[in-house]
Amino acid sequence: MFTSEKLSTPVRVSNRIGDRIIAAITVLSLCPLILAHILLQHLYRRKVLDVHNLRGASKLPVKTYSLRGRATLSRVLLLLNVIRGDFALVGHRITAIGHAPSPSADESLPGMFSLFELRRISGLDFIDEAACNREYSSKASLKTDLAIVIKSLLAGMLYSSNTELRDAEEFQIFGVNIKNVSMDSALNHIDGDIKAGRQTSIFFANAHTLNLAYDDNAFRTTLNSVDYVFPDGSGIEVACRRTGIRRKGNINGTDMLPLLCEQLARNGQSIYMLGGEEGIAEGAMASMLRRHKSLQSAGTHNGFFDKDNCDALIEKINNSGANILLVGMGQPLQEEWVMKNRHKLKVAVVMAVGGLFDFYADKVSRAPIWLRELGMEWTWRLIQEPGRMWKRYIIGNPLFLMRLRKAAA
Repeated sequence: MFTSEKLSTPVRVSNRIGDRIIAAITVLSLCPLILAHILLQHLYRRKVLDVHNLRGASKLPVKTYSLRGRATLSRVLLLLNVIRGDFALVGHRITAIGHAPSPSADESLPGMFSLFELRRISGLDFIDEAACNREYSSKASLKTDLAIVIKSLLAGMLYSSNTELRDAEEFQIFGVNIKNVSMDSALNHIDGDIKAGRQTSIFFANAHTLNLAYDDNAFRTTLNSVDYVFPDGSGIEVACRRTGIRRKGNINGTDMLPLLCEQLARNGQSIYMLGGEEGIAEGAMASMLRRHKSLQSAGTHNGFFDKDNCDALIEKINNSGANILLVGMGQPLQEEWVMKNRHKLKVAVVMAVGGLFDFYADKVSRAPIWLRELGMEWTWRLIQEPGRMWKRYIIGNPLFLMRLRKAAA
């Protein structure tokens, strides 16, 4: 895709003439908007530009500028660097001097847009960056570049923020306390708790969870009484950006389970799956055992049992020697069951996982990657189960956004 020309040190890599032409046309077309923004900043006596030293094509520092005050325009001045040949429109991730460079798979330029950044903004940042770059390099074409640019712009609009993002160890949405962790950090917490034998309970919070908790004080108290509530889904990303929080990761159970089972298998630890219709937990367990040959199954059980008289089942789970118990019975039932019975369960880590088993038992399929890159995986679930999911998504998603707006007012 890109041509490279090795000269004396430093190496200079030239990007396509097409990138420069597109960048020049875009800058010219946006000039009125850029000038209006600059004049407005001057009018209110605000700083107009930020200066950055980024790693360019030659791997040496390149001075770049970003506009202050409006997130949608902040990166537009990088187009000037594309025109100069410092960056491509699409390539591997641009990195700042002093930070580790992106593990580029070839001699391609750092890009104003990248496949890894697209996936990261949508909460897929646990994907290996080197693998992402290799994937992009193997598929590089005008069509691929155009798709990455369009999806990046759409994701940018969906997750735009006019507030400067800040780091936080925890944040709160609708009174629910949520841990701000990356996928690696979440897995490390689980690993540490299992090895230490600490009795830990873990829930996940997505837009549906928070809608349920909005008017339900008892459920909100339940969520706030556990050790960890992990942030799950694109709705949490929207909420974080609107409140100026930089979310560290999208910790959803579907992505976590294979990584968790790999960790358990490596450590010789066992897992018990409880929930779903007859055969669903067994199917999910079988899927994980096929992927991870050394994973130890402590057992499975469906979710249709007497929730008020389940001491025999709890004893069975305790006797299984499981290091971690996954409970998939839907919200808020699963959280209420866990909190009611946690003192009886001897398992180190108990995690409520919703409909997670359905995906790995092949009852429902995972959304294609392009939908996940846009944070729109919920549309795929809606298409597959419209009768069961329409209320959660068609009504619930707009309601969640309205409540966010009300909370910010």
